[in-house]
Amino acid sequence: PSGCGKTTLMRMLAGFEEPTSGRILLQGKDISGVPPYKRPTNMMFQSYALFPHMSVEKNIAFGLEQDGLPKADIANRVAEMLRLVKLTE
Repeated sequence: PSGCGKTTLMRMLAGFEEPTSGRILLQGKDISGVPPYKRPTNMMFQSYALFPHMSVEKNIAFGLEQDGLPKADIANRVAEMLRLVKLTE
């Protein structure tokens, strides 16, 4: 239902907002105060932005590169995602 806090919860999990009280535990670890780029979470916005100067593959790989994954793992994951959405041809 509208106004029940779904977006606020997601923004807190992603690190874009901090709770005014209490803690956020993810797999038993307190992630309050951990910056968004260091959290093991991602958030897809309703009006998401792509990097227009990058290929589809590079847009998919961007977050994985930021996480420091090995290039081979990134290539495999990008290929998997392209197959999933039928963009391999």
